[in-house]
Amino acid sequence: MLDFLRKNIKKFAILLWIAAAAFIIGGAYLFVRGPFTMGSNTAIEVGDIKISIPEYEKTYNDIYKFYIQLISQLKGGNITEEDIKKLNIKQKTIDMLIERALLIEEAKREGIKVTDEDVIKAIQSNPAFFVNGKFSKEKYLALLKANNINPKEYEESLKTSLYITKLKEKLFKNVKITDKEVKKFFDKNYSKVNIEFVVFNWKDFEKSIKVNDKELKKYYLLHKEKYRVPTMVKFEYIAVPLSYVEKKVKVSDEEAKKFYEEHKSYFKVPLRIRVAHILFAKKDNQTDEELKQEAERVYKLLKDKKITFKEAVKEYSADKLTKNVGGDLGYITKNMVIDSFWNAIVKLKKGEISKPFKTKFGYHIALIEDIKEPFIRPFDKVKKDIINYLKETKAKKIWFVEADKIFVKIRDSKESLKKAAKEYGLKLKESPFISLKNPKQPFTEAMIQNAILAQKGKLFGPDLSSEGYLIYKLVDKKPSYIPKFEQVKDKVKKDYIEEQAKKLAYEKAKEILKLAKEEKSLEKVAKEKKLKIKTVKNMTKLTPTKKFACSFNEKAIEDIFSHDKGYLNLCKTDGNVYVYQITDKIFDKKEFEKLKDSIKQQLLAQKEDEILSNLIEKLKRETKIKINPKL
Repeated sequence: MLDFLRKNIKKFAILLWIAAAAFIIGGAYLFVRGPFTMGSNTAIEVGDIKISIPEYEKTYNDIYKFYIQLISQLKGGNITEEDIKKLNIKQKTIDMLIERALLIEEAKREGIKVTDEDVIKAIQSNPAFFVNGKFSKEKYLALLKANNINPKEYEESLKTSLYITKLKEKLFKNVKITDKEVKKFFDKNYSKVNIEFVVFNWKDFEKSIKVNDKELKKYYLLHKEKYRVPTMVKFEYIAVPLSYVEKKVKVSDEEAKKFYEEHKSYFKVPLRIRVAHILFAKKDNQTDEELKQEAERVYKLLKDKKITFKEAVKEYSADKLTKNVGGDLGYITKNMVIDSFWNAIVKLKKGEISKPFKTKFGYHIALIEDIKEPFIRPFDKVKKDIINYLKETKAKKIWFVEADKIFVKIRDSKESLKKAAKEYGLKLKESPFISLKNPKQPFTEAMIQNAILAQKGKLFGPDLSSEGYLIYKLVDKKPSYIPKFEQVKDKVKKDYIEEQAKKLAYEKAKEILKLAKEEKSLEKVAKEKKLKIKTVKNMTKLTPTKKFACSFNEKAIEDIFSHDKGYLNLCKTDGNVYVYQITDKIFDKKEFEKLKDSIKQQLLAQKEDEILSNLIEKLKRETKIKINPKL
């Protein structure tokens, strides 16, 4: 599903394709802050190109709708305001519009042209508009209308996309991937390695560390700041939660109804099919034809009623996740599965078993257990949720203002927080002593930093926090200080021993590595030095193991898989040191043959992305870009 998200967002950076239409599952109410509006001036200037506010708003709103529908699908409708904030849709919109303008101008400078014939050809070749394998003008217009897209606007957007497509074709026409590059990539990322290693645990060296006060005091003086006690502050505070403001907000039935009518797509429940399947995946040396025949043989058993579907799942399915539940995938929608799977089941009736069909995972036989037709949830079913959402939205607009009124009254009247809390029905709370080094909710580092610089008794706020808008007073402060040696002697001793033990472990490991390189064998040196040698077999980049902690170290793994059999080196993890040797590197030729085409495409895409990214960065440096501060 995440792969689907990444692929569609990348396409969307050029044009919001019709295929990205609404697909909200049952009960997925999108109660988040809606798209914003602005004035009617210029939003962005890219060189001589001016992008208007209406164009910016339309793009923003399209992207916004696309994201919330997609994420709601992924999360089962449980989308929150925080989810939307994390997406940073404003910045994505700005970046997309700038990059699109830069690429269109570059395409025109390169003499690229897009004719009306090109646009017509692109439309007529889009499978989304096909009926019985041929382009259908009626379906084209119907699909645009269903998604509230004006044909003229769609064709202009498509023309824009074609400029960029043609520019890419020109940029990428000489990009090639050699067999040597593919093999090198496979060797580095898909090979398996066998490793022998010796571990030097720093704790094994602790007992050999001799300690005296002279060395400890010297260590203390060199690391004084390590033992500094930071400035500590203490607050009393009241929090103004959103719920406090929501009580003051009213939403009429008319407002709720108006929202519903204007946002019906938010309440659309798509076609849902409950399906079970049997997956036939390739076994060792099995050909595609043999796999297909196996699926057809099981299909015949099902049709002849010689075996039940659940029995067939249990005996034949390669899908381990559904094998013990009769192959049940639950209710799925179009965008939850790959197209080849959906297209094979969408025309089936309830209770019908499909003929074997192929996807990238293998062959499937599907059983349609139930079908729920698409519909729009009625107003009376969602009215309460809409009212709650609108109340929350209204409350958020006045939240700070309401909190600030309380703050101003406390500040100007100089009344205590305790009295104010009682007057406004809020709870007075007190924090423990906290510091920048150890902040505690609801206080942020910024709040603590401001308090550190302030005088005792200072009133702060209203500042947004995890509990709401805070109004808080600095009631006590302890200045930072470095404790005397005697006060932290035990801690200094512990730190000193640990540091020295780690140094000894590293020196010992370097000594063994040097000897192993001389002998060209870690195993031989380990036997001579009576060291315990351990082994890891068939390790890949994707299969780290706790047995060999360096397999979780990205730098160490890159080093290992960049070398061949016999390679010796060491790595450090958590202060422990591992001396290792690659005893075998296995290049699976059969696996290589399976993956080489996809690797080639992956490397090609990487090269093309790099070329395009470099071009965009170059154009950004050379082009004067202005962004309306209102954005």
